[in-house]
Amino acid sequence: MNAQDDSKLVLVGDVGATNARLRLAPWPQTSAAAQWGSDLLVLPTRDYTVGARLLADAYAQLASPSLGACVIAAAGPVSADGASLSVVNTALLFEQQAVAEQLGVRPTLYNDFYAQARAIPHLQQLLQIGGDATASGVRAILGAGSGLGMATLVPGTPEQWLVLPSEGGHANLAPGSFLEAELWSVLAQEHAHVSWETVLCGPGIVNLYRAMASIWGTRPAHERAEDVVAQGLASDPLCHQTLETFAGLLGAAAGNLALTVGARGGVYISGGIAPQLAAFLPSSPLRRRFEERGDLSAYARDIPLYLVIDEQPGLLGALHSLSD
Repeated sequence: MNAQDDSKLVLVGDVGATNARLRLAPWPQTSAAAQWGSDLLVLPTRDYTVGARLLADAYAQLASPSLGACVIAAAGPVSADGASLSVVNTALLFEQQAVAEQLGVRPTLYNDFYAQARAIPHLQQLLQIGGDATASGVRAILGAGSGLGMATLVPGTPEQWLVLPSEGGHANLAPGSFLEAELWSVLAQEHAHVSWETVLCGPGIVNLYRAMASIWGTRPAHERAEDVVAQGLASDPLCHQTLETFAGLLGAAAGNLALTVGARGGVYISGGIAPQLAAFLPSSPLRRRFEERGDLSAYARDIPLYLVIDEQPGLLGALHSLSD
């Protein structure tokens, strides 16, 4: 679909391991006010194993409109032929043919952080944490939610961008301090593979908190990430050190990503967790750990870090991916 087509209604979805968020939108876009054609619909991902059934339920709840296209971004790798996408940490599978039979349109499937990267040029609410705001070039994005996603955005023409999707959240965790090495040794006793995602996501905060409690020699008192975050922002010392360590590891992961892809234009932090920490992260170890790059610390110092505050950047990026 391109800008020459007549305006059509598009079903857009951003599907994570916990929730599927869906909206209708006209395309091509004629104005910012016309961006969305329906309210946000949220369905619980774990209620489904068949993506076509999830989309059929969404379609019905959105009043069964006539669709010109469907684009779905989900937390998992797209198959080599682009015909299917399996959502990581769930049993949910999207298959193009099955969806086409349900909705009458063949969906385009993207990794969720493909969509997040595609949203970058359209973001409006960003909190800069250090670096040079005038920097340009390749940009990268990572975000913690139910898992940890990453992607790279390579600039092209103003209307065209090249997105490089990634599964970098599953790369091996690299401890950067003696404390983090000790935490890794505790985590390795419970996890066959200790990755960045093991600690940098909602369940990862709980993993990190439990490992920290083990080092402290105390019994963990919380089982939910939101409780660890709330207590860490209040007065609980164990939860606070967990959050400090989370921020440091997030900065280290972002710094590694910046060097790996040459993201001199900036690294963007999105996902469901970081915006909740907007008041905490600027004074946390996040920026310091981002810049601790040894011989390339000066290189990293100029790279801006942005906290994405925009609501539903995944849906925004999925919508604009229609012009790719």
